[in-house]
Amino acid sequence: MGRLKAFNREDVLDSAIQLFWKKGYADTSLSDLEKATGVNKSGLYSEFKDKDDIFLESLRRYHDNNPLYALLKATPHGWQNIENYFKDKLHCKGQKGCFMAYTAREYAIIPTKVKQLLEKNSAEVQEMIFKNIQAEKVKNPELLTNLLLNFATGMSLKACTQKPDDLEKEMLAFIDILKKS
Repeated sequence: MGRLKAFNREDVLDSAIQLFWKKGYADTSLSDLEKATGVNKSGLYSEFKDKDDIFLESLRRYHDNNPLYALLKATPHGWQNIENYFKDKLHCKGQKGCFMAYTAREYAIIPTKVKQLLEKNSAEVQEMIFKNIQAEKVKNPELLTNLLLNFATGMSLKACTQKPDDLEKEMLAFIDILKKS
C-alpha cells in the first residue's frame, strides 16, 4: 500500500506563488520550494513533474483565483470598474505589483507553457478592459485599452519601490486624461 499524501496541493501552490513572486522563476530552486512549502523533494515530484510544472500550476492557480478580474467583469461596465481594478491591484496585501507582470520579466527563460498562459492572461485582461472602455463610447477604445495596459505594466514595476497611495494618485490622473480623450 502506498503512502498517503500528507499535504494539500492548493496550500503547496499558494506557498510556491509567494516564493516565485518574491524570487522569480530563475532564482527559485527546488530546495527553496521544499523550504517554502514544507514538502520534501519526493513529495513535490509525486505531485508535480518538475520545477517548471510547479511554476505553471502556481501561475494557473493565481490566474484562476484572481479576485481582481471580478471587478472588471462587474456591470455596468465603465471607468469605475477600471478604477476599482487598479486601486485594488495597488493595495493588495503581501507582494507588491502583479505576479503575471513579474513573470513576464523573465519571458526569455520561462517554459513555453508558461509563456502561453501569460499570453492568455494578457488577452483576457485586455478584453475585459476593452469592454469597460467601449461601454463609455469613447473614440478609439482599442488605443485607450493598449495605453492603459502599458501604463499598468509600468505601474506594476513601480510598485516595488513606491507607496500604493502615491501610485494611486498617478493612476487616477492617467485615467482622467484617458476619459477626456
